[in-house]
Amino acid sequence: MRALLIVLLLAVLPARAAMDITRELEAPEHVAPGQPVRVAITFWTDSWFNPPPEWPDFKIENGSLLTTPLPNQLLSRQKNGISWSGIRLQRQVTAWDRGLLRMPALDITLSSPNQPPVTVQLPELKKEIVWPKGVEQPDRFLPASSLTLSQKITQYHAGKENKQLHAGDAVERTVTVKANGIVAAQIPQILFAIPGTDTQRLLPVNTLLKSGRGEIEGAQREETLRYLPSQAGTIILPPVKLRWWDTVNLQWKIAELPGSTLPVAKAPAAGSESALRGTSGQDKWQTALLAGFLALVALIIWFMRRLLWRSWQYLHHRWQRFWSPVQLPDLTPTKRGER
Repeated sequence: MRALLIVLLLAVLPARAAMDITRELEAPEHVAPGQPVRVAITFWTDSWFNPPPEWPDFKIENGSLLTTPLPNQLLSRQKNGISWSGIRLQRQVTAWDRGLLRMPALDITLSSPNQPPVTVQLPELKKEIVWPKGVEQPDRFLPASSLTLSQKITQYHAGKENKQLHAGDAVERTVTVKANGIVAAQIPQILFAIPGTDTQRLLPVNTLLKSGRGEIEGAQREETLRYLPSQAGTIILPPVKLRWWDTVNLQWKIAELPGSTLPVAKAPAAGSESALRGTSGQDKWQTALLAGFLALVALIIWFMRRLLWRSWQYLHHRWQRFWSPVQLPDLTPTKRGER
Protein backbone atom coordinates (compact mmCIF):
# COMPACT_ATOMS: atom_id res chain seq x y z
CA MET A 1 0.00 0.00 0.00
CA ARG A 2 2.83 2.37 0.88
CA ALA A 3 4.58 1.63 -2.44
CA LEU A 4 1.40 2.40 -4.38
CA LEU A 5 1.07 5.71 -2.56
CA ILE A 6 4.65 6.67 -3.45
CA VAL A 7 4.00 5.87 -7.12
CA LEU A 8 0.89 8.06 -7.14
CA LEU A 9 2.80 10.95 -5.53
CA LEU A 10 5.53 10.72 -8.15
CA ALA A 11 2.91 10.70 -10.91
CA VAL A 12 1.26 13.91 -9.76
CA LEU A 13 4.55 15.79 -9.27
CA PRO A 14 5.20 18.35 -12.04
CA ALA A 15 7.40 16.90 -14.76
CA ARG A 16 10.55 18.74 -15.74
CA ALA A 17 11.39 18.47 -19.43
CA ALA A 18 14.85 19.26 -20.74
CA MET A 19 14.95 21.66 -23.72
CA ASP A 20 17.49 22.51 -26.40
CA ILE A 21 17.64 24.38 -29.74
CA THR A 22 19.96 24.17 -32.75
CA ARG A 23 20.39 26.23 -35.94
CA GLU A 24 21.72 24.97 -39.28
CA LEU A 25 22.38 26.43 -42.72
CA GLU A 26 21.82 24.11 -45.67
CA ALA A 27 23.72 25.40 -48.71
CA PRO A 28 25.76 23.92 -51.57
CA GLU A 29 29.48 24.54 -51.88
CA HIS A 30 29.10 27.41 -54.34
CA VAL A 31 26.33 29.95 -53.74
CA ALA A 32 25.55 32.93 -56.00
CA PRO A 33 23.64 36.09 -55.09
CA GLY A 34 19.90 35.54 -55.33
CA GLN A 35 20.22 31.77 -54.93
CA PRO A 36 17.89 30.62 -52.11
CA VAL A 37 19.38 28.45 -49.37
CA ARG A 38 17.76 26.97 -46.29
CA VAL A 39 18.14 27.86 -42.65
CA ALA A 40 16.63 25.42 -40.13
CA ILE A 41 15.78 25.92 -36.44
CA THR A 42 15.18 22.71 -34.45
CA PHE A 43 13.58 22.64 -30.99
CA TRP A 44 14.48 19.57 -28.90
CA THR A 45 12.91 18.13 -25.76
CA ASP A 46 12.97 14.82 -23.89
CA SER A 47 9.31 15.18 -22.87
CA TRP A 48 6.78 17.42 -24.65
CA PHE A 49 6.64 20.94 -26.03
CA ASN A 50 4.87 23.48 -23.87
CA PRO A 51 4.41 26.08 -25.30
CA PRO A 52 4.74 25.11 -29.00
CA PRO A 53 7.92 26.24 -30.79
CA GLU A 54 7.95 29.56 -32.65
CA TRP A 55 10.40 30.95 -35.18
CA PRO A 56 12.90 33.17 -33.31
CA ASP A 57 13.96 36.57 -34.58
CA PHE A 58 17.63 36.94 -35.47
CA LYS A 59 19.67 39.27 -37.64
CA ILE A 60 20.83 38.34 -41.15
CA GLU A 61 23.67 40.27 -42.77
CA ASN A 62 23.80 40.60 -46.59
CA GLY A 63 20.52 38.71 -47.01
CA SER A 64 16.91 38.36 -45.99
CA LEU A 65 14.38 35.68 -45.14
CA LEU A 66 11.80 34.84 -47.77
CA THR A 67 8.16 35.23 -46.81
CA THR A 68 6.99 31.69 -47.63
CA PRO A 69 7.78 29.17 -44.83
CA LEU A 70 8.62 25.56 -45.61
CA PRO A 71 6.79 22.58 -44.07
CA ASN A 72 7.89 21.59 -40.56
CA GLN A 73 9.55 18.24 -39.85
CA LEU A 74 9.50 15.89 -36.88
CA LEU A 75 12.91 14.50 -35.83
CA SER A 76 14.38 12.28 -33.12
CA ARG A 77 17.88 11.74 -31.70
CA GLN A 78 19.79 9.93 -28.96
CA LYS A 79 22.00 11.99 -26.65
CA ASN A 80 23.69 10.61 -23.51
CA GLY A 81 21.35 7.65 -23.60
CA ILE A 82 18.25 9.87 -23.63
CA SER A 83 15.71 9.99 -26.46
CA TRP A 84 14.97 13.48 -27.74
CA SER A 85 12.11 14.61 -29.96
CA GLY A 86 12.47 17.61 -32.25
CA ILE A 87 10.42 19.96 -34.40
CA ARG A 88 12.32 21.46 -37.29
CA LEU A 89 11.23 24.87 -38.64
CA GLN A 90 12.67 25.83 -42.03
CA ARG A 91 12.83 29.05 -44.03
CA GLN A 92 14.57 30.14 -47.20
CA VAL A 93 17.14 32.91 -47.14
CA THR A 94 18.77 34.65 -50.09
CA ALA A 95 21.88 36.82 -50.31
CA TRP A 96 21.85 40.27 -51.90
CA ASP A 97 25.42 40.61 -53.14
CA ARG A 98 28.81 38.94 -53.04
CA GLY A 99 30.55 38.69 -49.70
CA LEU A 100 29.40 36.80 -46.63
CA LEU A 101 25.88 35.70 -45.85
CA ARG A 102 26.19 35.90 -42.08
CA MET A 103 23.96 35.08 -39.13
CA PRO A 104 25.64 36.25 -35.90
CA ALA A 105 25.68 34.20 -32.72
CA LEU A 106 22.52 34.50 -30.67
CA ASP A 107 21.37 33.66 -27.15
CA ILE A 108 17.81 32.34 -26.92
CA THR A 109 15.97 31.78 -23.67
CA LEU A 110 13.48 28.91 -23.63
CA SER A 111 10.73 28.95 -21.03
CA SER A 112 8.17 26.35 -20.04
CA PRO A 113 5.65 26.14 -17.18
CA ASN A 114 6.77 24.60 -13.87
CA GLN A 115 10.51 24.84 -14.67
CA PRO A 116 13.19 27.50 -14.78
CA PRO A 117 14.10 29.13 -18.10
CA VAL A 118 16.96 27.70 -20.15
CA THR A 119 19.33 29.88 -22.20
CA VAL A 120 20.89 28.31 -25.29
CA GLN A 121 23.58 29.95 -27.43
CA LEU A 122 23.29 29.51 -31.19
CA PRO A 123 26.67 29.62 -32.93
CA GLU A 124 27.46 31.94 -35.83
CA LEU A 125 26.57 30.80 -39.35
CA LYS A 126 28.18 32.21 -42.48
CA LYS A 127 28.50 31.36 -46.15
CA GLU A 128 30.61 32.93 -48.87
CA ILE A 129 28.64 34.38 -51.79
CA VAL A 130 30.38 34.81 -55.16
CA TRP A 131 29.24 36.13 -58.54
CA PRO A 132 29.87 33.65 -61.37
CA LYS A 133 32.28 34.64 -64.11
CA GLY A 134 30.64 36.37 -67.04
CA VAL A 135 27.92 38.26 -65.15
CA GLU A 136 27.08 41.19 -67.44
CA GLN A 137 23.90 42.59 -65.88
CA PRO A 138 23.42 41.68 -62.19
CA ASP A 139 19.82 42.90 -62.06
CA ARG A 140 18.90 40.14 -64.56
CA PHE A 141 21.08 37.41 -63.11
CA LEU A 142 19.01 34.24 -62.93
CA PRO A 143 20.39 31.35 -60.80
CA ALA A 144 18.42 28.09 -60.92
CA SER A 145 19.03 24.37 -60.55
CA SER A 146 16.86 23.68 -63.64
CA LEU A 147 14.83 25.80 -66.05
CA THR A 148 12.41 25.17 -68.93
CA LEU A 149 10.70 27.50 -71.40
CA SER A 150 7.45 26.89 -73.28
CA GLN A 151 5.10 29.04 -75.32
CA LYS A 152 1.62 29.04 -76.83
CA ILE A 153 0.51 31.24 -79.75
CA THR A 154 -3.25 31.67 -80.20
CA GLN A 155 -5.06 33.58 -82.96
CA TYR A 156 -8.46 35.20 -82.41
CA HIS A 157 -10.52 35.80 -85.57
CA ALA A 158 -13.62 37.95 -86.01
CA GLY A 159 -15.27 35.27 -88.16
CA LYS A 160 -15.55 31.73 -86.84
CA GLU A 161 -15.21 30.09 -90.25
CA ASN A 162 -12.32 32.26 -91.47
CA LYS A 163 -8.87 30.99 -90.40
CA GLN A 164 -6.95 33.80 -92.10
CA LEU A 165 -5.57 36.54 -89.84
CA HIS A 166 -6.99 39.95 -90.79
CA ALA A 167 -6.49 43.46 -89.55
CA GLY A 168 -8.59 43.90 -86.43
CA ASP A 169 -7.97 40.34 -85.21
CA ALA A 170 -5.66 39.50 -82.27
CA VAL A 171 -2.67 37.24 -81.67
CA GLU A 172 -1.91 36.14 -78.11
CA ARG A 173 1.52 34.83 -77.13
CA THR A 174 1.98 33.17 -73.73
CA VAL A 175 5.43 32.20 -72.46
CA THR A 176 5.82 30.00 -69.37
CA VAL A 177 9.03 29.79 -67.34
CA LYS A 178 9.47 26.95 -64.85
CA ALA A 179 12.58 27.03 -62.65
CA ASN A 180 13.70 25.16 -59.55
CA GLY A 181 15.61 26.80 -56.75
CA ILE A 182 14.43 30.29 -57.56
CA VAL A 183 11.92 32.97 -56.57
CA ALA A 184 9.37 34.18 -59.14
CA ALA A 185 10.41 37.81 -58.66
CA GLN A 186 13.89 36.97 -60.01
CA ILE A 187 12.56 36.07 -63.49
CA PRO A 188 13.00 39.12 -65.75
CA GLN A 189 10.48 40.39 -68.30
CA ILE A 190 10.54 38.23 -71.41
CA LEU A 191 8.00 39.58 -73.93
CA PHE A 192 8.23 43.06 -75.41
CA ALA A 193 6.21 45.06 -77.93
CA ILE A 194 7.27 45.01 -81.58
CA PRO A 195 7.30 48.13 -83.77
CA GLY A 196 4.34 48.75 -86.04
CA THR A 197 1.82 46.75 -83.99
CA ASP A 198 -0.32 47.74 -81.03
CA THR A 199 0.07 45.49 -77.99
CA GLN A 200 -1.79 44.74 -74.79
CA ARG A 201 0.15 43.30 -71.85
CA LEU A 202 -1.71 41.11 -69.36
CA LEU A 203 -0.67 40.81 -65.73
CA PRO A 204 1.90 38.03 -65.24
CA VAL A 205 0.84 35.03 -63.15
CA ASN A 206 3.36 33.77 -60.58
CA THR A 207 2.90 30.45 -58.78
CA LEU A 208 5.02 28.26 -56.53
CA LEU A 209 6.22 24.82 -57.64
CA LYS A 210 5.77 22.32 -54.82
CA SER A 211 6.69 18.68 -54.39
CA GLY A 212 4.34 15.92 -53.29
CA ARG A 213 5.13 16.68 -49.64
CA GLY A 214 4.32 20.34 -50.07
CA GLU A 215 7.93 21.57 -50.07
CA ILE A 216 8.68 24.56 -52.28
CA GLU A 217 10.95 23.57 -55.14
CA GLY A 218 10.82 26.66 -57.34
CA ALA A 219 8.55 29.08 -59.15
CA GLN A 220 6.56 29.42 -62.37
CA ARG A 221 5.84 32.63 -64.27
CA GLU A 222 3.33 33.03 -67.12
CA GLU A 223 3.68 36.15 -69.24
CA THR A 224 1.09 37.03 -71.91
CA LEU A 225 1.24 39.68 -74.63
CA ARG A 226 -1.49 40.39 -77.19
CA TYR A 227 -0.62 41.77 -80.62
CA LEU A 228 -3.38 43.84 -82.27
CA PRO A 229 -2.65 44.48 -85.98
CA SER A 230 -4.55 47.47 -87.34
CA GLN A 231 -3.53 47.16 -90.99
CA ALA A 232 -2.45 44.54 -93.50
CA GLY A 233 1.16 43.37 -93.43
CA THR A 234 3.22 40.87 -91.45
CA ILE A 235 3.62 40.23 -87.73
CA ILE A 236 7.09 38.94 -86.87
CA LEU A 237 7.18 37.43 -83.38
CA PRO A 238 10.87 37.47 -82.36
CA PRO A 239 12.56 34.43 -80.81
CA VAL A 240 12.99 34.40 -77.04
CA LYS A 241 16.37 33.80 -75.38
CA LEU A 242 16.85 33.60 -71.62
CA ARG A 243 20.36 33.34 -70.16
CA TRP A 244 20.53 31.64 -66.77
CA TRP A 245 23.12 30.24 -64.38
CA ASP A 246 23.00 26.50 -63.67
CA THR A 247 23.70 26.21 -59.94
CA VAL A 248 24.17 22.43 -60.17
CA ASN A 249 26.68 22.22 -63.02
CA LEU A 250 28.08 25.75 -62.40
CA GLN A 251 27.81 26.91 -66.00
CA TRP A 252 25.85 29.36 -68.15
CA LYS A 253 22.93 28.06 -70.19
CA ILE A 254 20.53 29.65 -72.67
CA ALA A 255 16.87 28.65 -72.97
CA GLU A 256 15.37 29.49 -76.37
CA LEU A 257 11.95 29.66 -77.99
CA PRO A 258 11.46 29.97 -81.76
CA GLY A 259 9.79 33.00 -83.28
CA SER A 260 6.96 33.06 -85.80
CA THR A 261 5.92 35.04 -88.89
CA LEU A 262 2.18 35.67 -89.36
CA PRO A 263 0.77 37.33 -92.52
CA VAL A 264 -2.06 39.80 -91.91
CA ALA A 265 -4.66 40.40 -94.63
CA LYS A 266 -6.88 43.44 -95.03
CA ALA A 267 -9.97 43.81 -92.92
CA PRO A 268 -12.84 41.83 -94.52
CA ALA A 269 -15.30 43.94 -96.50
CA ALA A 270 -18.93 44.23 -95.42
CA GLY A 271 -21.23 41.46 -96.67
CA SER A 272 -23.55 41.72 -99.68
CA GLU A 273 -26.58 41.91 -97.45
CA SER A 274 -25.44 45.29 -96.13
CA ALA A 275 -25.13 46.62 -99.71
CA LEU A 276 -28.64 45.43 -100.49
CA ARG A 277 -29.93 47.08 -97.39
CA GLY A 278 -28.58 50.42 -98.54
CA THR A 279 -30.51 50.33 -101.87
CA SER A 280 -33.77 48.72 -100.76
CA GLY A 281 -35.68 52.04 -100.28
CA GLN A 282 -36.71 51.18 -96.74
CA ASP A 283 -36.04 54.74 -95.54
CA LYS A 284 -38.54 56.18 -98.06
CA TRP A 285 -41.30 53.87 -96.82
CA GLN A 286 -40.64 54.87 -93.23
CA THR A 287 -40.86 58.57 -94.14
CA ALA A 288 -44.14 58.04 -96.04
CA LEU A 289 -45.70 56.12 -93.13
CA LEU A 290 -44.71 58.85 -90.66
CA ALA A 291 -46.20 61.58 -92.90
CA GLY A 292 -49.47 59.65 -93.32
CA PHE A 293 -49.73 59.15 -89.54
CA LEU A 294 -49.26 62.86 -88.86
CA ALA A 295 -51.90 63.75 -91.52
CA LEU A 296 -54.39 61.36 -89.92
CA VAL A 297 -53.84 62.89 -86.47
CA ALA A 298 -54.35 66.40 -87.87
CA LEU A 299 -57.62 65.33 -89.59
CA ILE A 300 -59.00 63.84 -86.38
CA ILE A 301 -58.19 67.02 -84.45
CA TRP A 302 -59.99 69.14 -87.08
CA PHE A 303 -63.24 67.16 -86.93
CA MET A 304 -63.21 67.04 -83.11
CA ARG A 305 -62.17 70.64 -82.57
CA ARG A 306 -65.49 71.71 -80.89
CA LEU A 307 -65.46 68.76 -78.51
CA LEU A 308 -61.85 69.39 -77.66
CA TRP A 309 -62.57 73.10 -77.05
CA ARG A 310 -65.46 72.34 -74.68
CA SER A 311 -63.37 69.78 -72.85
CA TRP A 312 -60.62 72.32 -72.43
CA GLN A 313 -63.02 74.92 -71.03
CA TYR A 314 -64.52 72.44 -68.58
CA LEU A 315 -61.12 71.36 -67.28
CA HIS A 316 -60.01 74.97 -67.00
CA HIS A 317 -63.13 75.86 -65.00
CA ARG A 318 -62.64 72.94 -62.63
CA TRP A 319 -59.03 73.90 -62.14
CA GLN A 320 -59.86 77.49 -61.29
CA ARG A 321 -62.63 76.48 -58.91
CA PHE A 322 -60.36 74.05 -57.13
CA TRP A 323 -57.72 76.68 -56.42
CA SER A 324 -60.00 79.71 -55.69
CA PRO A 325 -60.12 80.72 -51.96
CA VAL A 326 -63.32 80.15 -49.94
CA GLN A 327 -64.46 82.84 -47.45
CA LEU A 328 -65.15 81.48 -43.95
CA PRO A 329 -67.48 83.27 -41.41
CA ASP A 330 -65.88 85.09 -38.49
CA LEU A 331 -65.83 82.89 -35.41
CA THR A 332 -65.08 85.70 -32.96
CA PRO A 333 -68.00 88.08 -31.97
CA THR A 334 -67.42 91.62 -33.16
CA LYS A 335 -69.54 93.41 -30.46
CA ARG A 336 -68.11 91.94 -27.28
CA GLY A 337 -67.05 95.35 -25.91
CA GLU A 338 -70.57 96.87 -25.97
CA ARG A 339 -71.86 94.78 -23.07
